[in-house]
Amino acid sequence: MNDVALVQAFSKYFDLVVPAEGSEEMNEIFRMRYEVYCREFRYEREEDCPGGMETDGYDARSWHCMVRHRPSRYAAGCVRLIHCEPEDPSSLLPLESKFGESLFHPELRPELLDRGTICEISRLAVHSTFRRRVGELSTPLGNLASFNFAPDQIRTFPLVTICLFMAVLIVGGARGKEHGFAMMEPRLARLLKLSGFQFTQVGESVDYHGARAAYYMDLTHALRVVRASRVLGKLYSTAQHRLEETTGWRETA
Repeated sequence: MNDVALVQAFSKYFDLVVPAEGSEEMNEIFRMRYEVYCREFRYEREEDCPGGMETDGYDARSWHCMVRHRPSRYAAGCVRLIHCEPEDPSSLLPLESKFGESLFHPELRPELLDRGTICEISRLAVHSTFRRRVGELSTPLGNLASFNFAPDQIRTFPLVTICLFMAVLIVGGARGKEHGFAMMEPRLARLLKLSGFQFTQVGESVDYHGARAAYYMDLTHALRVVRASRVLGKLYSTAQHRLEETTGWRETA
């Protein structure tokens, strides 16, 4: 599938949504997180997630984004941006609270940056249906083949992750966030770099659902790189348009 076809495929098959607080779309995100983080990977305990929804105390100070598969209306992926209250010293990013001692970078540390410009990229999840190919093991919701997706749709599924990071740039930029942090596997950081998203490791590896480390991304620089890229720039513009079309959300909000 060529570059033009990929952009057209995203426009045809996916919507980008920023749900309103308390909306049914927020509940869809919480249910998807439950399926991915509790039932599939066992990162969280099912008994701690009443009603089949995975939530935590950081959701109240987060901006949430969702990618929806248009033909099926399924929630395909989600991500949130956790922000700080600049005037509240106790308002820390999760990685500051839990892994602050692992941070080693002399400059790229949350406490050294303007609190109003930092955020943490968190709870990135792509539903197993959109990570599986026909013939692989069944997921809690069944094998991909049971959904009868057309082959050209199956090839677009890696776009879900890329477009979630597009959402991070769109929403984070609109909210004045210049510095993004995330706890992730080194392998994921390498894969994202191949896709044009440059993360810098700023913390020692820790045992947190496997080997994880704190990473940093300059959101302002990433946005410039994306817009300058022929393919990523088109995907960004398409994702932004889909967000405006589905929710009336504007980048200047």
